[in-house]
Amino acid sequence: MAVPPTVAGPESDRERAALVRRLRKLERVFAIEQIRREPLAGAEVVEYYENCHDAYRKYHSAAGAVHMALNDGDRFDPDGFYGQLRRIEQGWGERPRDVLELAYGQGFNLAYLAQRHPARRFAGIDLTPAHREIAGARLRAAALTNVELALGDFHHLPYADASFDAVFCIEAFCYARDMPRALAEVARVLRPGGRCTLFDGYLPRPPAALDADAALAVELVAKGMAIEGLQVEDEFLAAARVAGLQCVAKAALDAEVMPSLRKLERITGAVIRFPWLGRRALARRNRMRGRNVLAGYLMRGSVALGLIGYRQFDLRKES
Repeated sequence: MAVPPTVAGPESDRERAALVRRLRKLERVFAIEQIRREPLAGAEVVEYYENCHDAYRKYHSAAGAVHMALNDGDRFDPDGFYGQLRRIEQGWGERPRDVLELAYGQGFNLAYLAQRHPARRFAGIDLTPAHREIAGARLRAAALTNVELALGDFHHLPYADASFDAVFCIEAFCYARDMPRALAEVARVLRPGGRCTLFDGYLPRPPAALDADAALAVELVAKGMAIEGLQVEDEFLAAARVAGLQCVAKAALDAEVMPSLRKLERITGAVIRFPWLGRRALARRNRMRGRNVLAGYLMRGSVALGLIGYRQFDLRKES
């Protein structure tokens, strides 16, 4: 059974046909079946980000954001890279004294928040050594002393129980290889009543409910970002409840990320406009950097058809 799209009628038909054409073009550029068979673990995630941080700066955000911008309307505006952070701040009120970011990337988020909230203590953990260097340099340049950076895995957080009032993660909790363990760690380090705010892409329905092309598209979006597979929304929230984290608010932000997704689609489409040239260009790149073309080229259509949803979840630890 195919998942009903978020758009109906001729527009939906055009989107689905376009997605199928993109899949066929990608099959002329990439060894798709080989990519599908290769497992992805922590080493591959590090390889992906170690080789992509300059590309993010060049093509995505000169300021060092590694997440989607949230824009109102159809026009891309880099100010939207602060959209998730503003939404996080709106939910804080006066309570958070100690805040943890999971997967701080190039330090864009922590630098922004720490400068705006000098009385609060911030911490961050990330798996990629290059990110620690880049983020550390950013914080030193801004003379920010209320942030501590750690190198490590959020499946094994190096913090004491009940250390934080707030935890957040922007487009990186999808890298959890053991979701129950990662959620349990978040619950462990949160104080009673503390909140975890997540922004990420989720599957509204499981891949088994999709037709073959739709299932392939969402699989390749994930593989293109070094993710084994995207989480199914209901399954994720059920796992959060088991860990003692209750979803108290959620928001669908598909429309807000569309300008970013259209931009990425244009950039990656240019790389593979002519498949033989695309193969030659990608052969000169690191394998993980080249694969982000898969995600960039397929994500907009997958979101437009309702195959992937961009969500904000606010989870509260039970008191």
